[in-house]
Amino acid sequence: EAYNRVLADSFIDFPTLHEPVTERHDAYGKAFKQALDHHHHFVRRVFSRGSWVLNGRFYGAWWQLIPSGLRKDIYINDTPTVEVDFKGLHVSLLSAEKGVELEGDPYTLAGLELPGVPAALLRSLVKQLVLTSLNAKDKKSAFQSFREGWPANSYGKGMTNEELVFLLDAFTEKHPHLAEAMGADQGIRLMNLDARIAERVHRHFTDQGVPVLSVHDSFIIDYTRVGELRRVMAEASEAVIGRPMAVSA
Repeated sequence: EAYNRVLADSFIDFPTLHEPVTERHDAYGKAFKQALDHHHHFVRRVFSRGSWVLNGRFYGAWWQLIPSGLRKDIYINDTPTVEVDFKGLHVSLLSAEKGVELEGDPYTLAGLELPGVPAALLRSLVKQLVLTSLNAKDKKSAFQSFREGWPANSYGKGMTNEELVFLLDAFTEKHPHLAEAMGADQGIRLMNLDARIAERVHRHFTDQGVPVLSVHDSFIIDYTRVGELRRVMAEASEAVIGRPMAVSA
């Protein structure tokens, strides 16, 4: 309630837009309007499967629903913002539990190639596949969910199970300590960990009456407070998992 009061008292806006709407596309490529007005400023926590230790993330705000490329244009109280995110959040959480220190971008696999697929798209395919696999109960359902998550006529939509096995094997070869988590329904537990981290970040800034916008694995804040946000994110992750997690702005 306190966090939502801070959001209610804040002017969160896109100064580049003439109307408080933007366009999104569903999984079938159909366009629809996403409202960016004050009716969509508030969040609620959603827990799952009748348990307080599964999920628990904060949902409902429009900045969580827009394309990531648009978030850089958000202003808070007429001030530009910066987004700071945890690097590879869920694979970092799993690695911390295993006592493994990740180096570099976990989703960039040196030497991995698919014919005709540029490096940026290949990284996106690997990332989406890994995150989907962490949330799935088995690899078959992971592959089906992966394809459903891509728009019509996209490369990801038409990938075969054999191609997806190839990508997932390449990822687990680089990160063998994560192999047993693939298709093991780990995502909903990891969401609870990142929600507990987000709760600590919210609480720190709410106590000061300062709005910070969360997008599960990242936070958006007035650019003058980026240093403080980075410090608080490190402290919050250390309090929850025992070590500070790497962040990037």
